[in-house]
Amino acid sequence: MAANDKRALVLGGGGVAGIAWETGLLFGLAERGVDVLAADLFVGTSAGATVAAQITSNVPLGTLYDAHVFPPEQSTELAVDFDREKMMAEIAPRLAGLTTATEMRAAIGRYALAAPTVPERRRREVIEARLPSRDWPPQALRIVAVEASTGEERIFANDSDVTLVDAVAA
Repeated sequence: MAANDKRALVLGGGGVAGIAWETGLLFGLAERGVDVLAADLFVGTSAGATVAAQITSNVPLGTLYDAHVFPPEQSTELAVDFDREKMMAEIAPRLAGLTTATEMRAAIGRYALAAPTVPERRRREVIEARLPSRDWPPQALRIVAVEASTGEERIFANDSDVTLVDAVAA
């Protein structure tokens, strides 16, 4: 790689399992000499937003990994009763006839906004507990989310007038 090449680490979704998987993968790569933290840009969405915020917090990857392998007895994670088949059966008709990604994201967003869930304050507490720091890091970090009501993509950064916790929660 040439000195002026730019490297990005892009991390996707996957819920709590995705957070653990991505953290384990990054730790394994680092143990084998791949400096994943040398990226010029970190990008994450959903679980990837959490992992990107964690690994740019200056907490060693080994410490983050250990938190998943040896979790504290008192966890703030929320238990989820999730029926994937039911959800897909409910979403499929809402997507019928839609042709653009924005339309599809908006349909899924409307579905998500109508779903019963825990209060926003409780959900924010869970996100806060996952992050070693509530401050935006000095590294270039972009958190990608979707405006649920419109389906439009939204990218958050340290100059977005949004806290890191709120960006990761989005």
